[in-house]
Amino acid sequence: MSRTKIAIVAMANGAPGAQAVSDSRAKIAVAIIVACAVGLVAYAGPDLGPRASHMATHIMLMSALAPFLAVLSIRFASAPVLASGRALAIVTAAQLALLYAWHAPGAAAYTESHPGAHFSMHASLLAAALLFWLAILGDTGVARWRGVAALAITGKLACLLGVLLVFAPRVLDTSAASWEATTEMMLADQRLAGLLMLAACPASYVLSGVWIASRWLLALEDDRLRARSDRPHGA
Repeated sequence: MSRTKIAIVAMANGAPGAQAVSDSRAKIAVAIIVACAVGLVAYAGPDLGPRASHMATHIMLMSALAPFLAVLSIRFASAPVLASGRALAIVTAAQLALLYAWHAPGAAAYTESHPGAHFSMHASLLAAALLFWLAILGDTGVARWRGVAALAITGKLACLLGVLLVFAPRVLDTSAASWEATTEMMLADQRLAGLLMLAACPASYVLSGVWIASRWLLALEDDRLRARSDRPHGA
């Protein structure tokens, strides 16, 4: 066996263990970076208006706490969680449906006056986001392309909601009138909420998508090296 082939075999055999350690460290690093980036966005939450503060809370739950909990769960789990394309599709659709449903004007007005509904909103969004990130991080090897696609779709539709809030010509949720603010103040608060979402999307979904895409390409390269090392000598 040539030295080149021996080197390729050694790389292929040592890749799984090294990649597992690298993946574990990278997941923790991404979770910390995302938590810090999104935490800066929500730092001034108490000083924001109702809509902007509301959005900052959602960002913290869905884009910081949920991925962090998912990383911890996977790190201590004996097997991948929700590691299938069907599960990823279901939780992606569920998260987007809940996101848009709870941000509809009627739902937002209802949660303002009902503490139980307000708690249910935050709890359901956190649960959906946690399942989403578990499915994203549960995919390994060449199956990571599914996570990249899910993050791209989720990021685009989440940013679309932010765009609607920023460029809406009027206040979409008049329940904020209890804030005793003028229409101009409520409109400014609504637009700030949209801007917070537009700032958080790249910090969470895009950054995570880039990292997962890089791991996917590395997995493809590992498979290529293994296939090359398994060929008969002289083939």
